[in-house]
Amino acid sequence: MGRRVGRLRRRLTRLGTEGASQRFLALPDTALLLVAVVIPLLFVVARSLAQVDPVTLEVNQAWTWEAYRRMLSPVYREVLARSAAFAAATVVLCVAIGTPAALAISRLSERWRTVMLVIVLLPSFVNFTVRIFAWQGLLANGGPVQTVFGVRWLYQPPAVALGMVTAYVPLYVLPVVAGLHRAPPDVFDAAADLGAGPWRTLWRVTLPLARVGIATGTGVVGVLSLGEFVVPTLLGGGRVMLVGSLLAERGAGRDQPLAGALTTVLLLTLALGAALLTMARRRVMRHE
Repeated sequence: MGRRVGRLRRRLTRLGTEGASQRFLALPDTALLLVAVVIPLLFVVARSLAQVDPVTLEVNQAWTWEAYRRMLSPVYREVLARSAAFAAATVVLCVAIGTPAALAISRLSERWRTVMLVIVLLPSFVNFTVRIFAWQGLLANGGPVQTVFGVRWLYQPPAVALGMVTAYVPLYVLPVVAGLHRAPPDVFDAAADLGAGPWRTLWRVTLPLARVGIATGTGVVGVLSLGEFVVPTLLGGGRVMLVGSLLAERGAGRDQPLAGALTTVLLLTLALGAALLTMARRRVMRHE
């Protein structure tokens, strides 16, 4: 009995020592997170409660909610609603385009699956801004799109939607393919043996297995498209104002309180979406 108690004490001591050493090793990461993330976020929140002098344009820390009241004015509400609409449209189009592509890729052999994933990711190896400039050339007046289809999309909402969808579809396809790759192939064979047709297998077996990847891809696309700045600037030409463009304009114009209020609300929205996504993923993982 005494030997068992002694071994238990030594084991607990060893575990306590390992835990202390792990906490010590985590100190640099914690300090970096504090300096690079937490402190700037607190500064943004504090700036959102400041006030701009209309004469000198100096920012005074007045601890007022004026910037949030201005953000809820009709002009800025329209920008927020437009940004949410573009983000929702981007998510819907990415789901509509990326889900069949991911299903098709997941059915390929290991070799061809790797080849197709490389093809899907190949545009991502080019700088994001360069890709949007390429779309600007394709959609320009007299460009290939106008010559072939007779439509003028540059500096119009369809051009912004097209740029955002093509930019984020690969980011949606990857987690869906990864989620389907986790499913054992015997499940689909079992569904076919039990008399399930292709459509019934798709709705009752394939899509439920892919829901974690679909939720992850939807969250990633929604978060990135909600704060998009490059696409509306280059393809919208200043005519399609979204939150990202508004943040850049107000921040550069020294209206830091309004920019801070917009950033704070945007971050809270993204944090809420991330929390809901995490809860949904945990619920799905518990039922699998």
